[in-house]
Amino acid sequence: MDTALDENAVRALATAESFARGRDYVRHGAVLALERRGDELIAEVEGSEYTPYVVTVELLDNNVAATQCSCHYDWGGACKHVVAVLLKYIAAPDAITQKPSVAGMLEGLDREALVELLVKRAKEDTAFIPWLETELATGQSGDGLMGAQRAAVDPEPIRRQAKALLSGRGSPKVRRSDDEIIVDEEAFGSLIDRAKPFLEAGDGRNALNILEAVTETLVPVWRERADWDETLHAFFPVLGQMIAEAVLMSDLLPAECDELMMRIDVWQGMLYEYGLEEHLQVAIDALDQGWDEMGLQDVLAGRARSWPLSGGGDWTTARLTEARLRVLDIKGDTEAFLNLASAAGRHGDHAMMLIRLGRIADAQDHARNKFRSAEEVLEFARLLKQASQIDAALDIAEWWLTLRSDDVASYGTVTLARWLRDIADLSGRRSLAFYAARAAFERSLSLGDFRATAALAGAEWSTFRSHLLASLAAAKYARDRTEIYLGEGMVDEAVQSVDLTNMIDNPSDAVLMQLADAAHASHSDWVIEIAGRMAAGIMEAGRSAHYDLAARWLEMAARAYDAANRFDDWMTQINLLIERHRRKHKLRPLLEALRPRR
Repeated sequence: MDTALDENAVRALATAESFARGRDYVRHGAVLALERRGDELIAEVEGSEYTPYVVTVELLDNNVAATQCSCHYDWGGACKHVVAVLLKYIAAPDAITQKPSVAGMLEGLDREALVELLVKRAKEDTAFIPWLETELATGQSGDGLMGAQRAAVDPEPIRRQAKALLSGRGSPKVRRSDDEIIVDEEAFGSLIDRAKPFLEAGDGRNALNILEAVTETLVPVWRERADWDETLHAFFPVLGQMIAEAVLMSDLLPAECDELMMRIDVWQGMLYEYGLEEHLQVAIDALDQGWDEMGLQDVLAGRARSWPLSGGGDWTTARLTEARLRVLDIKGDTEAFLNLASAAGRHGDHAMMLIRLGRIADAQDHARNKFRSAEEVLEFARLLKQASQIDAALDIAEWWLTLRSDDVASYGTVTLARWLRDIADLSGRRSLAFYAARAAFERSLSLGDFRATAALAGAEWSTFRSHLLASLAAAKYARDRTEIYLGEGMVDEAVQSVDLTNMIDNPSDAVLMQLADAAHASHSDWVIEIAGRMAAGIMEAGRSAHYDLAARWLEMAARAYDAANRFDDWMTQINLLIERHRRKHKLRPLLEALRPRR
């Protein structure tokens, strides 16, 4: 196995928390049926849902090129399920089941055999034909388009596929019952994405053929389900934005603009009564204003420094600016892009373009002068890293942490500090990594950040440990306070950190049980109280599925009674419990087993 993909490479793909949890998943055997098909790793990972999550990892020269997971993680970096799959693969690559790729299975077939195979599939799967029609209609192959110039896309297959997906018939992943229609939203989103390659190629007309067909189909179907819809409405802003981009890159005739505006206005009206009146407005604005809005040409030419001219602007104004920037980017009009981004206050977009143009120093100056949030800085640092400007990326992240050293409550700053810690460590800049690790812990007070700081401190840990613990003690709230104290062997401090008056009874709290175990001799009375409360909550409620947990807590109480030389008190207590719960046939044997025999 090539050494390019190792544990450090996986660590760089995810947050520290996702990496740690992914490693735990591997230890607990949660990764199932891992196989490799060509350059793809495919596996199922058991998680919090009843059905395992499906993970796909695309490899390129033994590096991770892309990842996909059926979970809903969207916090940046790879999710814990992807991490688990990669770590299991790294641990024993030769033990992974090797299977041929789809291309490998098909490449030996002649045309007649391939046609026969496709026809057979079409007979067995009613969703296959609309999918195939859509593929052929959009003329896409791989990541590009079939031919630089192509005929107009026929919207009818797109419309049929949209109807099939919205009816629950268009995907083998979903089921349709008499009282519920389940839409494969991933497949529906992919149908919308069929327009993206056309947009990237500057072919707005064919993109419109796809987007209009999808929107026209979605609007009336959604209205029928609006009262109970939770997610489908999220497609409308996406469609509105993409239609706006397609309009701005198309040379539509005035009559064509008027006709399309009328159709979109009708769709918008159908959404109005449900509070979605602005979701398609950006497309209407693009048709109405295009590139002729008053003052826009002066902004694009660099003759004006503020956009919009009114100095204000709402959500739809911002979305139209975003669409214009996308089109300028696709057309390669970089100076107009920079001028509009700067005038509109879209400083992240401005800096991103400067990086792509290789103007790194200008990008850094712009970021230092204009950025006002850790999120902006983090995105900028990631772009610099992608451009192989590692030192510049580390420097800008360090600059923000130093500048905002008093920003102790920002989650964005914590995320930035963790990113800087991990990337600096991988780059061999241990001092900077340790600085970032301390910054992350002092803001998060989390166990993961505490451990990461300890790992980077090395021989100096004893010196810095007291400083970190002092920050922990001084904080009004720290979710992991008890667990950190317990891990450091500070049992007295851990006990004091548990607020008995406001504690939510949670008998399955593993940290509390570990603390009770560690404190049963030194804080016997406290353990007796805690263990009794936890066990009573289960027994009094008759939660028979958790009686074994109640018995574990009572066993903990028995140990505390014994450590305190209160044998007679324990005998009295357990006998009272046996008598009180004598009718609970599943519980009574567990209680009797806790009564000492002489």
